Amino acid sequence: MISPLDDSSFYVLDKTGQKVVTWNQQTKVAIQIGVTNFKPRNHQIEYTIHSSTQKHRIELPRKPAYAVIDRRRFDPKERGNDYLVPRGLKVFFSPTPDHFPTLQENYYAGKFDLHKRVLEIKESEYEIKMPSGKTDIHIYDVLTPEDCRPFVNKANVVGMEKDGKILAKEIHLVPLGDQTVNDDPQLPRYLFIGDSISGNYDRGLRGSLQGKFNLHHPPTNCGPASKGEKEIRDWLGDYRVKGRQWDVISFNFGHWDVGKSKMEYQTSLEAVIRELKKTKAMLIWVTTCPVPDGFEKTDGLDSLGKAPGRKAGVMRQYINPWAMEVISKHPEITVCDQWQFVEDGRGDAFKEWWQGQNVHFHHQHEGKLLGEFLGKHIWQIWNMAQ
Repeated sequence: MISPLDDSSFYVLDKTGQKVVTWNQQTKVAIQIGVTNFKPRNHQIEYTIHSSTQKHRIELPRKPAYAVIDRRRFDPKERGNDYLVPRGLKVFFSPTPDHFPTLQENYYAGKFDLHKRVLEIKESEYEIKMPSGKTDIHIYDVLTPEDCRPFVNKANVVGMEKDGKILAKEIHLVPLGDQTVNDDPQLPRYLFIGDSISGNYDRGLRGSLQGKFNLHHPPTNCGPASKGEKEIRDWLGDYRVKGRQWDVISFNFGHWDVGKSKMEYQTSLEAVIRELKKTKAMLIWVTTCPVPDGFEKTDGLDSLGKAPGRKAGVMRQYINPWAMEVISKHPEITVCDQWQFVEDGRGDAFKEWWQGQNVHFHHQHEGKLLGEFLGKHIWQIWNMAQ
């Protein structure tokens, strides 16, 4: 996360604290986006920020585009194909010489048709096939370091550190959207952290707390606790700044941790809690919803002590008890037991869900109930604290 400093530098926040980033005329800036958002049209790319109604627009130069594709291993036979599958794609709007991979310089480079996704190198053409969710695209020659606005961007910085400062060779900018743009300054700010299940109950939660809180979700599927440990500082932003503080935070990790060991899971969860407590916000742990009966039943831990994966009973036997061992050490954290709520609805509200083989709550009434249940808990403890 970028925080302001002065006209020639900025702060980035990482797990070690604040780092000063400076730049010079050789510093390159790239916008980093996922392949699903890479849909150029009329010299623009526009997409919705994850878990938000905000749209981000990138204005592209009206110039020919070029692309560079790095390869992990040298494969001379690949050159004879008519397509390439990159794990990363660099797009430029300044001329880039044609290049085929060699042992010393293992990359492709040439003219790039943004719309057809075709790379032209001399007389050869390659269709670029980019796997969804596995390819980041870096777009150069669009922004400068002065465009690296604070609070609304994450920066991955490549450079040299000296005397406590990083001189950036490259800045890879990830737009996050402005968390405050639609806030009512008279209302408290509430951040809810979770995986795709939180997306299922998003509407119900927002509806139940409408006019009571400014609600926000990190611009991502928050995934496993290890991802939370790595990215929590970005999700929290610079909460020390007035108007960007958090008054309430609810959080959950579980469905993506069903193959982890107890130590792995608990270590990451503790790391997340340490960062959350720094915000001084009211904290709520949300238990992980069950895996329905349509899945194979859990068969115990494996030889390495890892949970058995997405199987019926895994949350009751392992993930939720492991989490509660951690949460119980922090009495200021309250618990919203969504697992028990779904269990109690086994015979009625969630009957069909329990018989299925999908952990998600795709039926609108199911997600609505989950969101309203969490919203009721939030509102009750908030009023008790006032």
